[in-house]
Amino acid sequence: MKTFIICLVLTISSAFASSNAVLEETLYQNYKLKIESGLENKTFLGFSSYDQSLLVDALWDSLDESTNKNNLSTLHNLQDFHFSLVEKLRLGILKVTYDDAKTLDPVLVGELLNELRSPEVEVKLIYILAAHEKILLAAGHKDIIDLAKTHSEYGDISQDRQESDDQVLAEVITDLYFNTPDVSSYMDGEYVKSVKIFMFCHNNRLYPCMMVMKDVNGKEVRNSDGTLWTHQVLASAKTGLPSYQRNGNTPAGILTIDSVMPVADQQISYGKFRRMMLNFIPKSKDEVLLKSLMPKSSWSHDWWSATTVARDIGRNMFRIHGTGKINTDQNSPYYPFVRTSGCIANKENTYDGVTYTNQRLLLDTIMINMGLKPTFENEPKIKGILYLIELDDTNGATTSEELKQFGIE
Repeated sequence: MKTFIICLVLTISSAFASSNAVLEETLYQNYKLKIESGLENKTFLGFSSYDQSLLVDALWDSLDESTNKNNLSTLHNLQDFHFSLVEKLRLGILKVTYDDAKTLDPVLVGELLNELRSPEVEVKLIYILAAHEKILLAAGHKDIIDLAKTHSEYGDISQDRQESDDQVLAEVITDLYFNTPDVSSYMDGEYVKSVKIFMFCHNNRLYPCMMVMKDVNGKEVRNSDGTLWTHQVLASAKTGLPSYQRNGNTPAGILTIDSVMPVADQQISYGKFRRMMLNFIPKSKDEVLLKSLMPKSSWSHDWWSATTVARDIGRNMFRIHGTGKINTDQNSPYYPFVRTSGCIANKENTYDGVTYTNQRLLLDTIMINMGLKPTFENEPKIKGILYLIELDDTNGATTSEELKQFGIE
């Protein structure tokens, strides 16, 4: 049997790499390149669970994008005996989906059943089983799903799957916008001199969302004529999958904006301007860190819970970016936006005689409202807190008129 090896020498520990978005993306792209090049006589060495996860991410995305012979060969021949149970499960799901495997490997099934009988199981494992319930049931693994359902965390995704049509209470949104807590104690004041962006979407992510912003002093950002500054973006995945699935929609909740990538590379995917990096709020007991960024009126609501599920299931590498791709379908509800793999997209390129450079506009607006000159040199200083709120199930783009009901005008 052929095997594949990728030897990766790290000078930085995986513990540090997990918090470094630049290194994370670099490692991921390196794995993806190796997979798609189909190097012979090599073996993948997963090293730490962090490296294993990125390798499986790269293989997963390569297969989603194209089931060419190199990708399939890597999946078929990959030796995973040294991988964590979570990553063995993800590889098993890929094999059932793409490699003509009818069921999971019997050895993996035994490992899963033994683990699921334990009183405490890694949340990520439960979430992945719940997220892929349909595939696993079709493969004949009702026993695994039934055991997974005995763990309370399973319901986090089951409930998220049944998207509620209930509108987020106007009082909650109004309180969030006008009474956002002071952030001086969060992460030792790292975001004190940052902007706050409130991004309002509808449940149907085929339609554009709308951003409004507050500057470093908490003042609403307005245009030169005194009207409220607004900015359209799209948070829709080209897969059409929910936010708890890999490459699904951008999850609703709270994320931090942490600088930009060093260069504007991969311009077909990400456009002419540097992309901003988004990160989850770190996990804490009872989510006290996340709750410190919102008023108490939000604590008992779940408008923010999709980000915690996406974080704990292992989603990563969220960005705000433009694109070099062209939307040729004028009948698409998001025209002229281009859907992504879960990132937030800005308009770019020329449509109907209008040239859009909205990533550039957003970068500059953030810098100006941080008290910085809008220069290339200052882009790495960009910091912010992003609140993504789903309003209701209206089919249409979010409008300024809608925001007036919350006093946002």
